[in-house]
Amino acid sequence: MEFPGYERPGGKAGIRNYVLVLPASRCANELAANIADGAAGAIPILHNHSCARLQPDTDRAFRILAGLGRNANVAGTVVVGIGCDNISVDELAESIAAAGKPVAAVSIEKQGSFQTAFETGRKAARQMLAAASQMQRTPQPLAKLCMGVKCGGSATISSLAGHPATGHVLDRLIAEGGTAIFTETAEVIGAEHIMAKRAVNEDVAKRLLDVVGRFEQMIVDYGVDIRGAQPSPGNIKSGLTTLEEKSLGAMVKTGTSPLSGVLEYGETPPGPGLYLMDSSAWPSQLFLGMAAAGAQCFTFSVGGGLPARFRSQPGAARLPIVPTIKVTGDPNLGDELEYFDVYAGEVVRGTETAAEAGERFFSEFLQVAAGKPTAQEYSGYREMFDMYTTGPIM
Repeated sequence: MEFPGYERPGGKAGIRNYVLVLPASRCANELAANIADGAAGAIPILHNHSCARLQPDTDRAFRILAGLGRNANVAGTVVVGIGCDNISVDELAESIAAAGKPVAAVSIEKQGSFQTAFETGRKAARQMLAAASQMQRTPQPLAKLCMGVKCGGSATISSLAGHPATGHVLDRLIAEGGTAIFTETAEVIGAEHIMAKRAVNEDVAKRLLDVVGRFEQMIVDYGVDIRGAQPSPGNIKSGLTTLEEKSLGAMVKTGTSPLSGVLEYGETPPGPGLYLMDSSAWPSQLFLGMAAAGAQCFTFSVGGGLPARFRSQPGAARLPIVPTIKVTGDPNLGDELEYFDVYAGEVVRGTETAAEAGERFFSEFLQVAAGKPTAQEYSGYREMFDMYTTGPIM
């Protein structure tokens, strides 16, 4: 199967065609926002990485920022900084340019003033936008697509409707040679032994158990027993009782395909298939990680409850270079269903099977890949993104 996409260097293809304005540090957020506002159509991604980080977290942030610039949905990137950022603007631009993408590097120190840096960055962004406007979609194989998966507002109905429909889409995509990434390491705890049985080999199974064990030990080191601290208050209101129940439900959204590997945060999958990315469950962080790894589309499966009543999920942010397909199986949302792209609630009512809902979802996914805007893309919500860190702030 094929979809109409934007061909990129290195055999990749985008489903969107954005010009990105990317700050090297949080100190450059204002400059990045001003440049994007001055170049209609450019997209800023604001974040909280600062120079008060230890080197491992700085290295991780560099990997994320470079990955965002390399994402196939990005046609070109203007990297901006102030000059004393602990991530070098020039090195970041060089890393993105190595993927064959148009890049410009701008800093207040190099340009001499904020105003000059703004004007230089705006000019570069406008030139990239003009070039991007000339690009046309061409037929591309589905094997070039990568979907990132997230769930939220988990409820008893999650594993009955929205999650199975999501899993169906992942299985269809992987069968076509595509790639899928799921995260939320904490939501594997309690079901890791089941997921390990799906590993393609013993090395992947061991890697899975090691990463999940490492994550849980990190929590234990802070004096918390996550197996007694979860599920969250919202999950409990929606009918969940234990962490294991929550994890078992979360596994449903990964479908039935074999687990091909386990990734570090922001690491690019080495090939097609299903992958777990080690990350927190905080949407702002994991969306950055999956986009940096190459996901051109996200799906957010929402069980229901209060979080479902927002156009943009609270805390879920809206990463503007990657469209999010929102799916729910809650038959009681009423007018709020307009915030979703796929409704699987008829599975709960018994008038549709999960496979039928999954086929509708897959059809919607193909339309989004072809350019159809998702409900969340109509939102003007802008949030500063939170980099995943494991060390202290100095």
